[in-house]
Amino acid sequence: MRRFFRSAALVIGWMLVVVATGMFTVRQVGVTEITFVALVVAAPYLGVLSLAAVLLFAAARSRIGAAVALVLTIAVVGVQVPMFLADGPDNSGPDMSVLTINAAHGEADATSIVAAVRDNDVDVLAVQELTPEEVTDLQAAGIGDLLPYSFTAALPVADGTGLWSRTPLTEGTRLDNFGFVPVQAQTTFEGHDLTLVSFHAMSPATPRHTAEWDADLARMRSIMETYQGTVLVAGDFNATEDHRQFRELASSPFSDAAEAAGAGLFRTFPSERPLARLDHLVTSDDVRARSVRPLAIPDSDHLAVLAEIQLP
Repeated sequence: MRRFFRSAALVIGWMLVVVATGMFTVRQVGVTEITFVALVVAAPYLGVLSLAAVLLFAAARSRIGAAVALVLTIAVVGVQVPMFLADGPDNSGPDMSVLTINAAHGEADATSIVAAVRDNDVDVLAVQELTPEEVTDLQAAGIGDLLPYSFTAALPVADGTGLWSRTPLTEGTRLDNFGFVPVQAQTTFEGHDLTLVSFHAMSPATPRHTAEWDADLARMRSIMETYQGTVLVAGDFNATEDHRQFRELASSPFSDAAEAAGAGLFRTFPSERPLARLDHLVTSDDVRARSVRPLAIPDSDHLAVLAEIQLP
């Protein structure tokens, strides 16, 4: 019986190692096959599998197996550690607050969005899945009293996006050749020239949409490289920090504000039982992210993301 349990522990242990190694490799490579795109969301939990393998190998007295599983555990945990470590010293520039929310086909409660703007002294609001009806509801709830300047592309269902700002917006533009319709605008905040973008990448829900999702993220990165001054891209990227496509978009000279703030592994989707952080603020990497955290907005299937940042 002891031999049976030892053999079973070895078999299960190696199975866990193979699964964890495979998924860790997929995380690093950045594939676009729809099944793997979905499975990469579970990458933060690979350490549980590899640690379980360590315990199984230890029980089976397999030094080689335990060593392999331990190295794998260190690797899969190590890539998540930066999410808990804040970057860099304080800047000398002004503080700024940015809120981004996916409005769920325009169903998100506008009064709650405006309350979140008021309660958190938000300077810039980015909204995705912005419909004409949602714009009307936000106006009725008083968004203009708090953030009087806006540029929107309000469209049916999930296609629209919008920006609201405490400071004047200029050069408002819809970005072409995306699955949804991002908008960008310029503003000057306490002497700092900023490019603001409300971005919504295609949801990788089918093989065709997964290809569009991959193209959206790559194209957004290319456009970001053309901007002058400080860049703030807020929205629903439909990608986590474990998707290579997102890591490449948020790589130098840009950074994911949540990672820069050491915000950990909080999730934003689905809102009731979050499994993945799909919503982000990506900034020029000389912006200091003080804190990034989720906020619940009734009737949205995403949690909003509130980022407190300091400009360079």
